[in-house]
Amino acid sequence: MNFRSAIPHIVAVVIFIIINLIMYWPIFMENKGLNQNDILQGAGANQEIVDYRAETGEEALWTNSMFSGMPAYLINVQWSGELTYYIQKAVSLWLPSPASHTFVAMLSFYILLLVFRINPYLALGGGLVYGLNTFFLISVEAGHIWKVAAISWMPAVLGGIILAFRKQYLWAFILTALAMALEIRSNHLQVTYYLLLIVLVFGLFQLISAIRNKTFPEFFKAIGVLILAVLLGVSTNIGKIWTAYEYGKYSIRGPAELTSNTESSGGLDRDYAFAWSNGIWEPFTFLIPNFYGGASQEEVSMSSDLAEGLKQRGAGSGQVRSFVKNVPTYWGDQPFTSGPYYMGAIVIFLFILGTILVKGSEKWWLITASILGIVLSWGKNFEAFNYFMFDYFPGYNKFRSVSMTVAIPFLTMPLLGFLGVKKLIESDWRENKKKFLTALAISAGLCLLMVVASFMMRFRGAVDAQLGDQQAWLVELIREHRASMFRTDAFRSFFFIVLGGGVLYFWKAGKLKQNLAIGLFIVALLIDFIPVGKRYLNDENFQKDVKGSFFQKTEADQKILQDDDHYRVLNLQNPFNEAKTSYYHSSIGGYHGAKMRRYQDLISMHIQQEMNGLIEKLRSGDTDLSEFGVLNMLNTKYIKFGNQAGQVIQNNSSYGNAWFVENIEAVNNPDEEIETLGQIDPNQTAVINQSRFDITQGTLSKGNIDLKSYAPNELVYQSNNAQTGLALFSEIYYPKGWKAYIDGREADILQANYVLRALEIPAGQHQIRFEFKPAAYYTGNTIMWIGSVILIIVVIGGIAYSFISKRSKQEEA
Repeated sequence: MNFRSAIPHIVAVVIFIIINLIMYWPIFMENKGLNQNDILQGAGANQEIVDYRAETGEEALWTNSMFSGMPAYLINVQWSGELTYYIQKAVSLWLPSPASHTFVAMLSFYILLLVFRINPYLALGGGLVYGLNTFFLISVEAGHIWKVAAISWMPAVLGGIILAFRKQYLWAFILTALAMALEIRSNHLQVTYYLLLIVLVFGLFQLISAIRNKTFPEFFKAIGVLILAVLLGVSTNIGKIWTAYEYGKYSIRGPAELTSNTESSGGLDRDYAFAWSNGIWEPFTFLIPNFYGGASQEEVSMSSDLAEGLKQRGAGSGQVRSFVKNVPTYWGDQPFTSGPYYMGAIVIFLFILGTILVKGSEKWWLITASILGIVLSWGKNFEAFNYFMFDYFPGYNKFRSVSMTVAIPFLTMPLLGFLGVKKLIESDWRENKKKFLTALAISAGLCLLMVVASFMMRFRGAVDAQLGDQQAWLVELIREHRASMFRTDAFRSFFFIVLGGGVLYFWKAGKLKQNLAIGLFIVALLIDFIPVGKRYLNDENFQKDVKGSFFQKTEADQKILQDDDHYRVLNLQNPFNEAKTSYYHSSIGGYHGAKMRRYQDLISMHIQQEMNGLIEKLRSGDTDLSEFGVLNMLNTKYIKFGNQAGQVIQNNSSYGNAWFVENIEAVNNPDEEIETLGQIDPNQTAVINQSRFDITQGTLSKGNIDLKSYAPNELVYQSNNAQTGLALFSEIYYPKGWKAYIDGREADILQANYVLRALEIPAGQHQIRFEFKPAAYYTGNTIMWIGSVILIIVVIGGIAYSFISKRSKQEEA
């Protein structure tokens, strides 16, 4: 490759960097960070792990920071064998997050378009389109950082797969292995699963083509190359995959154990999975961003008709200013949204152009995948298909928020659009002029049709009912504003379609030179995308010391932290949807999409009820909490209901870290376990499933047992009991990796009271040690290191071989 041929690629990289500087200026130039809720919640969940790593240099593979204890695999675990971390950093030019992921998304889609031999400068525009759509940027703003990381690598993986079917086997292997390794490293299996759906659609059309053309040897050769590449990519992440798979069987993504959870026999609860489902008309936000009013709450101008209407009703300037900062503009089907998924008006025009100009299976597999992604995003609003997928398609019921399947059309629709531009450029203008104008008329006409239709729409949202009949005038003002937003953006999209289409028209008509036309086209894309993106990712989202402000130690925290013991805290304020408590304390609650299945059962059937009773008791001034057995057995020593020191109550009825019981209540199945738990005193009796564990029959001895040292991966106790006894520990039972030792000899860990660990302890004084050393981590880490080394050698060797081979051919010529 000579320098001249590299110029377009250098230009693309430079422009991608410049656009990232513009989008994330406060990060680069003002030392600010994004205020991202999920990132901050994750920081709370991570803190015990981070502290342990800093203190010991080891990994805390288990954490008590959330849900009374859970594996740390899906929270924050570092792998010494994960050399792909350095590849990721190099490819993203060491840019800070989230700019690094936006840059990779642009570069990845650029590579995909180059695979299709699209003009590099046009491919540059495609990269901008993929990295600047609001589906991507809203995910960045929300802090779904692993999601955007996985989305960013999808095009590169697809590019490698397509190269294999074009018989470019060396580059197909290198690109697929490398991109797949980085895709899986992103640790968002849901997005990777959606990538698999795209690949399955593509593969099905390739198989049909092989059958028709009798090209089975080429088909299976491509499959063989890709299998080897994927296996190599997977090997660099095998520890992550192994631990996630192992834990998944015990999380809410795995099978239910209670017969009452009939819909969750192999995955998530259906209602939970489909809670965020797009409305049937929601994909029109691809074309018109404010089709459904934008975000659930949007700031409205003080000069708007809504603000003027409030003033006319007698509202003061302060009241108006307060109200217009959070107007419920969204009127779609989702319970909450951070903003619309805008693909770009010009991109929709290009997609329609592609459906008209592109021929053969190349068009049809992209259309099929696009439709599949949209239909899947409808979720519960299209039950016939989506409930079937949920119940019968392998693995589909492991994931929630099905609106996320729009990741599929956000890849396939722009791809078909730019293939349409390629076809337009390469074809005879006289032959395709009418088709071009047809695509332009359809897309632009659709915007105008929406304007006309808006006068017959009611713009009624579910949130309107919360304002009540007495404020009907306010609801009417809000609906009028929604209509105005709708029409304004419809005209806006019409303008950009005409602008983008006009540039292409004059280019093909010979009125504009190619470089100027492409430059104008890219500018049109930027002034379409950036202002809409800035509605949801702007300077207001950035602030200095985001983490320090969010986790500022309160008086309540300081009071609790005076206690040096190992204990748990129950935050009564939304405990199961926040991890702020976890930053400083071991928490009964937490914030995670894959908590343990049994713990969720405990929340649903016992903890919630005990919390309700506890709140009522505290309101009456009674602080005797001895009746709340489940919370007490979890070592809930402190109850927190605010940030002041006086808003913390010490629970003197907590059972502590471990205790001996006098009785065993034997049951036969999980249903009996959790039901019986509500009928016994956990301080005196243990409930054990005798169909799974052998239990001692006879008299049990009480005794003393104390926690002597605590670490996430190791707990050491000292016991003293006159006769054989059964000790219960306020630690969550997990069968994969935890081992117990009594005076150095391994002992069987029992599961008691549905979620706790228990040990039969012989008479006398003993040291008891629990240690967490899962084979999936240690063996997986070794395999990851070996796979990563092989991947680096293959990439470097393949690139070297390619250049040497090319130079030899040039010298022979």
